[in-house]
Amino acid sequence: MAKPSLQLKENIEGNFFVDSTCIDCGACRRFAPSVFGETGEYSFVSRQPQTDPEKLEAQRALLACPTASIGTHHKTDLKQARQTFPLELLPGVSINGFNAHDSFGADSYCIKHPDGNWLVDSPRFTKHLVKAFEDMGGIAYIFLTHQDDVADARDYARHFQSQRIIHRLDAGAAKDAEIILEGESNSKIGPADIIFTPGHTRGHQVLLWEDKYLFTGDHFSWFPKLNRFGSFRNACWFSWDIQIQSVEKLKSYQKVEWLFPGHGHRGKVREKSFPEYVEEAVTWMKTVR
Repeated sequence: MAKPSLQLKENIEGNFFVDSTCIDCGACRRFAPSVFGETGEYSFVSRQPQTDPEKLEAQRALLACPTASIGTHHKTDLKQARQTFPLELLPGVSINGFNAHDSFGADSYCIKHPDGNWLVDSPRFTKHLVKAFEDMGGIAYIFLTHQDDVADARDYARHFQSQRIIHRLDAGAAKDAEIILEGESNSKIGPADIIFTPGHTRGHQVLLWEDKYLFTGDHFSWFPKLNRFGSFRNACWFSWDIQIQSVEKLKSYQKVEWLFPGHGHRGKVREKSFPEYVEEAVTWMKTVR
């Protein structure tokens, strides 16, 4: 629970606050961008929610916070916000909320499919999400983009008898995963194309769903302040040059319509424009050293 005694001085006065346990994962700013701002070291309440939709977004951010760093001064009923998770973003694609501290607050996603539902990376293992996934028909596959965002995947796999998928080079974080991919070749499992994209880590992979939806882990995201797609130079744990090469490889996927990252912002792509966005990103990334 967030503590009023630890609340940050930057918070705008009102019901919602952020305390000093914040790790600046950015989850709250993605769920409620009109309420939460950033200092470069942590998030804070930059504007108290005024409307009912804004209050609902702030409550979702509170539930998603991996460190329980968001609180309210007055008792707040979170039932409605809790029931919205997993939150549908597009038909068949939902964001799970309940971000995990073990994955530094990365977003995770659920994809519904008649042949078996998928998780992309893992949220916290909570009773609410377990029940929601049960009502959805369970989880057949858990795709783990890389070693950083495994979180509670094992618990979900055990509960649902799911098949976890990870690359051998990152499998130290999930040694007992049911499907461990090898080498640099891409793989296909059902409607999912799995693309090897090392750079952020040695074994990072992204998932392309039905040629349209690209789940990018920590490889690639939308940067609102820069008005472009790109990768995080200050969060590249293996090789920036190799990551640039991996991003450039994405140019061949011309039908991508949406990017869903673990960290960073989701991004809509103009029809048949994805190769152009990738080219712009690569040009920019080559200037960042």
